[in-house]
Amino acid sequence: MKTLSLSFLWIVAITGGYAQSVADSSSYFVVTYTTGSAWNAEKSAQDQLYFKEHSAHLVKLRKEKIIVAGARYGEKGMIIIRAGSLRSAMTSIFSDVALKNNLFVAQIEPLQVFYPGCLELLPSQK
Repeated sequence: MKTLSLSFLWIVAITGGYAQSVADSSSYFVVTYTTGSAWNAEKSAQDQLYFKEHSAHLVKLRKEKIIVAGARYGEKGMIIIRAGSLRSAMTSIFSDVALKNNLFVAQIEPLQVFYPGCLELLPSQK
């Protein structure tokens, strides 16, 4: 919980209360997930406490069209989300029970796209 709280405070501190007007078009943010102190290395992901709730939370954000894309790389997970402000992005992400209980730690950063495009699943990933 201490790591999550520190991450949250760090984000608020650097952004200085940064928030864009919803009147501005939505912004993109990248959310990076790492395992937290509650992660049990002896268990598979599906057997972790709060993992099913975390998956359900991501499904909900996807249905609400908040999540634009997601991927895993190395030991990390990443999603790109759309939100009107950093505060709104934080509200969507940090309401996840898995984050509240330190299964995962999340960092949110504004994302500036300079090469627009589309990622699709490769045939080997289907």
